[in-house]
Amino acid sequence: MGEIDRTERMIDPALDRLISKIRDVKGLDFSQYKEKSLSRRINTRLTKHGVESYDRYMEILDKNPEEYEALVNAITINVTDFFRNPEMFDALEKIVIPRVIYSKKEHHHRIIKAWSCACSTGDEPYSLAIILKEKLGRASERFILNIVGTDIDKNALEEAKNMIYSKERLEAVNSRLIDEYFEDCGNSRFKLKHSIGSLVSFRRLDVINDLPITHCDIILCRNLFIYFSKELQEKILLKFYDSLSPGGFLILGMVESLVGEAVNYFEVIDNRLRIYRRPEKKSMQCGDSGILSQNEIDKIVNQMLGG
Repeated sequence: MGEIDRTERMIDPALDRLISKIRDVKGLDFSQYKEKSLSRRINTRLTKHGVESYDRYMEILDKNPEEYEALVNAITINVTDFFRNPEMFDALEKIVIPRVIYSKKEHHHRIIKAWSCACSTGDEPYSLAIILKEKLGRASERFILNIVGTDIDKNALEEAKNMIYSKERLEAVNSRLIDEYFEDCGNSRFKLKHSIGSLVSFRRLDVINDLPITHCDIILCRNLFIYFSKELQEKILLKFYDSLSPGGFLILGMVESLVGEAVNYFEVIDNRLRIYRRPEKKSMQCGDSGILSQNEIDKIVNQMLGG
């Protein structure tokens, strides 16, 4: 696929000027976001300041540079929860992680690397860390678990590192997991334990322009593409393909899907749950369905503990 034409402009010239200004000042390029979604989110800031035109809003940005931070936050609204969309996390636990473990056993590898792209305040990568610890059990000590959460919102990333949550934020987490992986801080607040927090690192990354995380076994990128043009989606999907190790899994949001040339690169594992895989040259032979039973995965884990 060729590079996207950077000279392609938005329909609204005033919005185009504002997006160019954001790029010049903050180094963030929103030019390939869907115009309708982009303008709706930016307009919340215009309403906040009582102005009706993008040109007037740019004057406010010139006078109050701190407004850029509020603007970027409005464009990249952070919506996240632990185990958001439980059905997807169930498939992650029962289908994706067992196959990753099987592949590691076949290739005698001990590193499991995952990338949570657009991770917001970190609930998603921490949820993945909990599932990996649960699935591996005592065998987790035999692996190096490396989970990277990235986002362009530095404030969200700082909140992620804090690891303290209200009881409401943990509504989707069952009580046993809360007892196992969180410390009660009082006043209905809980802190994630170091045993999980230490598995996750965070870094600011603009997935459009920055170099991606590489050698991944799992990439989660959910509900980001809804803001991107089809051309940009294709570009990022091919980036993800290169970022995945052979046999690695890509999980998108429920309303997103493969587009363009990327359709020919990935194999579909579960089209409804938007789970895709970078093919391996050799099939893993996990049975007719490609899904390992719990007995099979337990057997593999036991072999690792005894090996």
